[in-house]
Amino acid sequence: MSLIWEQQHDGVCYQVRRRRTTLELYANGVQHSEFHPRRLVTGSVWDLLWLPALLGEPERLRRVLVLGLGGGTLIPPLRRLLKPECLVAVEMDPLHLTVAREVFQVIDDDMETVEGDAVQWLRDYKGPPFDLIIEDLFAPRDESVTRAVAADRDWCDSLSRHVSEHGVLVMNFGDYREFRDSHAAGSTAMAGWASRFRLSCGDCHNAVVAFSRLPARSVHLRRRVQEHPALASFVRDGRLNYHIRQLN
Repeated sequence: MSLIWEQQHDGVCYQVRRRRTTLELYANGVQHSEFHPRRLVTGSVWDLLWLPALLGEPERLRRVLVLGLGGGTLIPPLRRLLKPECLVAVEMDPLHLTVAREVFQVIDDDMETVEGDAVQWLRDYKGPPFDLIIEDLFAPRDESVTRAVAADRDWCDSLSRHVSEHGVLVMNFGDYREFRDSHAAGSTAMAGWASRFRLSCGDCHNAVVAFSRLPARSVHLRRRVQEHPALASFVRDGRLNYHIRQLN
């Protein structure tokens, strides 16, 4: 592994390291993003964040919001699988945006990026709802992987208000205990949602939780993955490694 980019900012050491053809973004030694120029699949937590888009008909997810862009790992698969007409990403950390724009080079004219507090941005947002919201908020200065924003009732309700009537919400938790102890795990969090799923993989401890407005089944996601021409080979060779379980 070689170091190809490094900056210090506000007490955080940012590094981009190259592992063969894969670029990895670290903040204080914790990996935040990964990018491969010719491959959609990482084999880790980032796959779990876009996979729920395949719970229903992906062509219906026209408006996409990413809260916590990091280096932009999610952007290539979202573009390839959904072809959204609106793609917005909110990121508080200016160095993460720099990596996404200048090192990973995943930010194009087809997307809007906002440097700012994702919580405040969503509270102030007055526009049309989004069909897919991916919430992936982790603090760069932390040396452990825990959420930067508590998944309490106020935040879960704020997210829910901005998801369309056929939309999907995806939330990333540091581990299953962090999810289990949050409002998002309770029965009251299901108000307005038809289905809830947990996604995990052997490469990380994260628990990714997806809420769907419409009734959904995990078998439909698996079938869409296996039938998708850009994903089927990754399933066959074991590089797309995930588990999904319905929670409600």
